[in-house]
Amino acid sequence: MLIYSLIPARGGSKAVPHKNIRPLRGIPLIVYSIEISLKCPFIQRTFVSTDSQRIADVARNAGAEVPFLRPGRLAQDDTRDLPVFQHFLEWLKQNRIPLPDAIFQFRPTSPFRSVSKIEEAVELLRKNPEADSVRGVVEPEQNPYKMWTIAEDGFMRPLLSIPGVSEPFNEPRQSLPKVYWQIGYLDLIRTRTILEKNSLTGTLILPLRIESKDSIDIDDESSFRRAELLLEQRENTL
Repeated sequence: MLIYSLIPARGGSKAVPHKNIRPLRGIPLIVYSIEISLKCPFIQRTFVSTDSQRIADVARNAGAEVPFLRPGRLAQDDTRDLPVFQHFLEWLKQNRIPLPDAIFQFRPTSPFRSVSKIEEAVELLRKNPEADSVRGVVEPEQNPYKMWTIAEDGFMRPLLSIPGVSEPFNEPRQSLPKVYWQIGYLDLIRTRTILEKNSLTGTLILPLRIESKDSIDIDDESSFRRAELLLEQRENTL
């Protein structure tokens, strides 16, 4: 199976300025994703898609391929991931580079990955040829069956219902359906899912269960500080 990784990293982060190259324990954040990708023998090539020359320079110095700067129209606050991957695949075609069978998406904001977990995702996809993708998930701290919306009349309405259970929000957590929260740890997407289904997941999505301690997603100052503390704790236990 031919596998590439693509690390999307735009330069316009507002909550944490220059987030993707901000040092985390002395190492630019994006470098954690690049280094773990390069350590995986089953990932043939590691690419970064960015609109920022600064990020491109850091990524190249870390060993990633940055063959183009992403167009500004694909680096807006509301830009979805799908067109970024479509742009990447089109670039591969135009440059006569073999398309991979599958592509990893490694978000720079999730720095605590392991080679063994990444390999587990590959094996899941190999063993399930009908699957469209693999997505990292964790058990959430809160159960959505105990969540509410507030209607226009001011009264609360339960977010979800369970057939045959009149008040799931009053049930013990242990008796409720087990649920999972998607995280940015990784996505492994078959190329055909992107090209034929116009999707980064498809409908047949396999779960890769991640421990909560590895599932941090850095999107603000508090999560950045939490990541620093977690990394310091890991270093102290070595």
